[in-house]
Amino acid sequence: MSITRALQLYLFSLIFLIPYSYLYLDIPIARYFIENKEHYEALGDLISIGGESHWYIGTAIIGYLFFRYYKPNEALKMRFLTLLYVNLFSGLASLLLKHIFGRMRPWGLRDNGDEYGFLLFGSFDAGFMEKFKIHFATLAEAPTTFTSFPSGHTTTLFAVATYLSLLFPKRMWLWVILAALCASARLLDSDHFLSDLLAGTAVGTLSTLYIYSKMRSKL
Repeated sequence: MSITRALQLYLFSLIFLIPYSYLYLDIPIARYFIENKEHYEALGDLISIGGESHWYIGTAIIGYLFFRYYKPNEALKMRFLTLLYVNLFSGLASLLLKHIFGRMRPWGLRDNGDEYGFLLFGSFDAGFMEKFKIHFATLAEAPTTFTSFPSGHTTTLFAVATYLSLLFPKRMWLWVILAALCASARLLDSDHFLSDLLAGTAVGTLSTLYIYSKMRSKL
């Protein structure tokens, strides 16, 4: 199987699994970790640190400045600059999608709650402008609560993992496994649903492929 065909299969699988997870997997998985948070939450919070984008943005900026001014190396300078672009672009894409979809985090299931779903697909009885106002008024009141989809940490992790896989393809499975393990922490600390992670994986992968296609000739 060619790399292009494998990549297409990978992305189509993610697109299929997102709605499947939403319908059948998200709630039972989230309820399990909420009900057992004393066993998983602290570990999830700790591992989640690895998915924070500032680590990679900071590394990219330091590496770029180092190889531009202190020890000039055009190839390495461009690699770090591309890493910066990958993180900024994927982060902005994730943030935009979060506010468009307006999905409630698993917190709505705490204490036997049943709040679940997307603001985007709610308020169908309201007119377009009224729905628009409700959507953004709700986000303004509780911006963290309704920004679950996609997972920003997962987007960052798979953006970086995809970039490293393009640079060092022989270690591709190492990058993917590390990204998946760190991303799973967002389930452990009950901050995301499984479908949020799957969507973050797709956004991170596609973001890097786009940036890489624009920067490839300079790497």
